[in-house]
Amino acid sequence: MKCCIVRDLLPGYIDGLTSSETNEEIERHLEECAACKTVYRQMTAMIPSELPATDRDIDFLKKLKERIHQKYMTVALITCTVLIGSTVFLKNYQLPIAYDPDCMTTELYEIAYVPNQFGLREWQYKGSSDARDPDAQEAKENGDDETMEMIRFVLNMPLEKQKSLKINNFISTGKTIQRNGKTVRVVYYCYTRTLWNSLFPDQDSFLNLSVSEGDVFEENFYRNPNTDYQPMQREIYYLPMSGLNRLDSLSDEEFDAQKKHAKLVWSGVL
Repeated sequence: MKCCIVRDLLPGYIDGLTSSETNEEIERHLEECAACKTVYRQMTAMIPSELPATDRDIDFLKKLKERIHQKYMTVALITCTVLIGSTVFLKNYQLPIAYDPDCMTTELYEIAYVPNQFGLREWQYKGSSDARDPDAQEAKENGDDETMEMIRFVLNMPLEKQKSLKINNFISTGKTIQRNGKTVRVVYYCYTRTLWNSLFPDQDSFLNLSVSEGDVFEENFYRNPNTDYQPMQREIYYLPMSGLNRLDSLSDEEFDAQKKHAKLVWSGVL
């Protein structure tokens, strides 16, 4: 059998498609012909870098599973970040409450410069008493204590109205300015509710009890008893604006001009 015929039959011989007689002729030729035997060896040699089909499929499925897992983890992380960020935003973003003259008021009261339980003098609400400090109590009863008036904002409303307004915070800012050569203390304040409380109202609308009780002071008068305190003109406005602290960066003229957008609640010398 000629070499050209043997080489043509080799693919069929390798795949087991040739007859037994043909196989005998091919094998006899391969024993005698070194060139055809070399071709046969090359055709039957395995390629080391090629993986079996089953191994390739398993490797592909593993990589696909890892990619899907990574995508799920990324989506879960992004979702958690968005939820946490949204919750923080909703619980911190303040919405101003419109002014209600029937329940948003101010009041004057007296404070006294008397000794506390440690023997140090400080300003205290004159109507209060400290049973643990007989010296302070005696000073109040004898009228030996120095007194002065102070102002605070008061929120008085029935429980049902509290729930409808959903008020849960109080903000204020003040600045002592010069107006037409006179010293004036201008104060803006506002009640607010969080965006969270607007969307998900709680049974108890007030988050800060001091807001509902009115114990929010415009200014604390901490001073040395030897220092003369000079009363000044004070104007208090209700300005429905979130972030009142941003007004602190304004000039005196710009700060004073905000009263055009506010409601005058109290004015007097104090």
